[in-house]
Amino acid sequence: MTTPARKQYLRIKSQYPDTLLMYQVGDFFETFDEDARIAARELQIVLTSRMYGNEAVPLAGIPLHALNNYIGKLITAGYKVSVCEQVGEVGRGVVDRAVTRILTAGTLSEPNLLPARQNNYLVAIAMGRVQTALAAVDVSTGEFLVTWFRSEELPVALDAELQRLNPVECLLAEGSNREAYRFPTQTVTVTACPGHFFNSEMAQDRLCKLFGVQSLEAYGCAHIPQAVAAAGAIVTYLEKMNNGLLALLTGLKSYRTSSYMVLDAHTQRNLELLQGTRSGSVQGSLLGVLDRTITPMGAREMRKTITQPLLDLNELDARLGSVEELFESPALRSRFTMSLQVFSDMERIAGRIRQGTAVRNEVLGLRDNLEHVPELRELLRGCEALLLRELAEEMQDCQEVIDLVDRALMRSGEEDEHGDDGRLIRQGYDTELDELFASIRDSRRWMVSLEGRERERTGIKSLKVGFNKVFGYYIEVSNANLKLVPGDYMRKQTLVNAERFITPELKEHEARILSAVERIEEMEKGLYGEVLRQISVYYAQLAHTARLVARVDVLLSFAVVAVHQGYTRPQLEQGHGIDIRDGRHPVVEYALDGDVFIPNDTQMEADEGRRIMLLTGPNMAGKSTYLRQVALITLMAQIGSFVPARQARIGVVDRIFTRVGAEDDIAAGKSTFMVEMEETGTILHHATPHSLLILDEIGRGTSTYDGLAIARAVVEHLHSRLKARTLFATHYHELAALAEELPHLCVHAMAISDEDEHASIVFLHKVVEGSAGKSYGVHVARLAGMPMSIVERAEEILYQLEEGQQASDSRLILLPEREEHMGVESNGRVAESQASYHWQSEEARQIAQRLEAGEGSSDDLELINLYAITPLDALNLLSLLQSCQKKRTGRRA
Repeated sequence: MTTPARKQYLRIKSQYPDTLLMYQVGDFFETFDEDARIAARELQIVLTSRMYGNEAVPLAGIPLHALNNYIGKLITAGYKVSVCEQVGEVGRGVVDRAVTRILTAGTLSEPNLLPARQNNYLVAIAMGRVQTALAAVDVSTGEFLVTWFRSEELPVALDAELQRLNPVECLLAEGSNREAYRFPTQTVTVTACPGHFFNSEMAQDRLCKLFGVQSLEAYGCAHIPQAVAAAGAIVTYLEKMNNGLLALLTGLKSYRTSSYMVLDAHTQRNLELLQGTRSGSVQGSLLGVLDRTITPMGAREMRKTITQPLLDLNELDARLGSVEELFESPALRSRFTMSLQVFSDMERIAGRIRQGTAVRNEVLGLRDNLEHVPELRELLRGCEALLLRELAEEMQDCQEVIDLVDRALMRSGEEDEHGDDGRLIRQGYDTELDELFASIRDSRRWMVSLEGRERERTGIKSLKVGFNKVFGYYIEVSNANLKLVPGDYMRKQTLVNAERFITPELKEHEARILSAVERIEEMEKGLYGEVLRQISVYYAQLAHTARLVARVDVLLSFAVVAVHQGYTRPQLEQGHGIDIRDGRHPVVEYALDGDVFIPNDTQMEADEGRRIMLLTGPNMAGKSTYLRQVALITLMAQIGSFVPARQARIGVVDRIFTRVGAEDDIAAGKSTFMVEMEETGTILHHATPHSLLILDEIGRGTSTYDGLAIARAVVEHLHSRLKARTLFATHYHELAALAEELPHLCVHAMAISDEDEHASIVFLHKVVEGSAGKSYGVHVARLAGMPMSIVERAEEILYQLEEGQQASDSRLILLPEREEHMGVESNGRVAESQASYHWQSEEARQIAQRLEAGEGSSDDLELINLYAITPLDALNLLSLLQSCQKKRTGRRA
């Protein structure tokens, strides 16, 4: 038989079947049935059981005060949690309970459940035939965004934005295929929502109602149905999960990714913008180098800044000018640093006040932050940089909030003029509350004097008046003095060595105090909630000021890093040039921690034949570091940061694409070469003449012939059709000959020192003009600790290959000076131009000269040593014999 309590639980659980239900029972939150098994496993707590009627129900519980800590673990593990609290009076049948909030990865606002220095985004994706939209919200800060992509921009643009936002939860319409989306991590919670969540007409009504407007024209997305649908899905979801969160959404920001430099998902990972590939954390990333922000909101702004480089020269010049002023003045940097150090997380505190969940110390902290805004504003006003002065004019200290908090709230531990130290609401703010405190003071004074009076009246010198939470106020008399107890004492509690009593008068004062205390708690809670509501009126101004403080923090961080790392201000312009002198890789240099980093120049000018840089050289020589270095310097310049170079002049880049490293996609059945080709194809389809391409070892995942052919075809396409600035690293040294055909291709190599062929090579990490003669792979194998027997055998095989005994004919098909070029004559017949042969042995050269002069015969061929001639010479002699025969007979091929 099911008990009433069990029936209540099952009824509530049935309403939230896809969540773990935390069900309050007294001082604990309990989980039951399968929820209990999951909670016990994930939280490492004891799984027990309890009888409900004749049913043994699995049970696992956690203390009330530890709820948030345990919820955080469940959310991290990918679960959704509904919190069911007691809302009725205890003691009269089954206590009324109700679900007060539902917590998911994307709807958290509790400070201890969120990463302080990064955003916590919930996103929604609305797919359409013509356009696809992505909406995102961080409920802890109130940031609400939406963007959209044309069908031809997919999936690259969507993948890039998912990588940048790094959402913790994603809303998709029911029936959508999760595998169609490339989420940055596998821990993203994907929530399937009913189709009506994404209905654009219903979504428009929800959004207009939320913002109190008649249309969405002011938000820039009124005519994009998919954008409205995605934003509306988020609103509907928040309304279902925690309706109080909607108060944070005061507006919707529409933006296009094309307004910023495009960084696809591969580029963000390959350049290690926000996390190092090896560490999986900030260490080893560009963020780890540039982030010297002081405030949590500044740290979050830094992440956005790094992943959204600007294209507008005026904005960039304003940022760089601000950084330069801070860079040049140590005193100014010091004053800004001291000013920012007093700021807590204004942005998230303002959000919790808006929700009505902020605690007293958070409100007082916000008040203290606002008190320091005028000081920061005056510092900004005293600067010369226009951007810094503009930030000052937008800042608001919200003096009304300061005044309200000063009138209404007492600080923890602070005493008022009457000595009350437990007050939340300050004396003078509410008359009725003050009267209640006065009545308590009177009764407490009576209590203090009671002990002396009773000792004198009874003659019991050891008599004590005390209080505890269970029994209330009492008079304690030891057993030895019980005979002196007066008749009006009523026994209340028996101890081992004493008895506790109460008198009618004491009981009356006790009732008065306890009643007043209960009423005070109720009144203070109500008054505090009203204070939060009054402050929340200024939420928009508070949030805006917090974002301005964050921007100042980012600019100061750029300046501090520039000073410490020796960076310089870049010169940005419209054009296709990149001229970097003594450039350095910011992350590698930072990791060296004072050791010398070898700088290198980069000069790419289309008008001077330097649109494509072909970079050759051995492994371990620094090719990949150099390629990434150029990309990072360009990106840093376009976020408004100084750059690691002696000087830099950069034509604004609209996109950076990178194709580096080897990775496969086994789940999708794709080899490393297939992945490489897909990524390369994506780059070639989406890059523009204003883009910067970083290509490392194109074609290496297949055979030599295929790889060389693909690499050459890609280089020719980039040179003659796409015309984008490109750094192309390769081990195919044969490609260097393309410089004779392609006027905008320049060839460079990573310099090494190998004067003694028997000694280890020395990597100089210097980029020089010209092509490397070989790749030194065997040398690198030796450095890596490969068994010497393998190294020695590899050297023997390499010597044979270099002598032309194998694979030398690969040059025949790739180097243009060794190809036969075919043309078309005016009569439509194919005309043949004489090939230019390059002989590898003197014997073959002499025979060829005799054949070309008409003096040779078959006797000459009999003299050839078939075991010594190279395959290339054999093929060339065969070709020459065929040509000579044609001349004699007058036939054409």
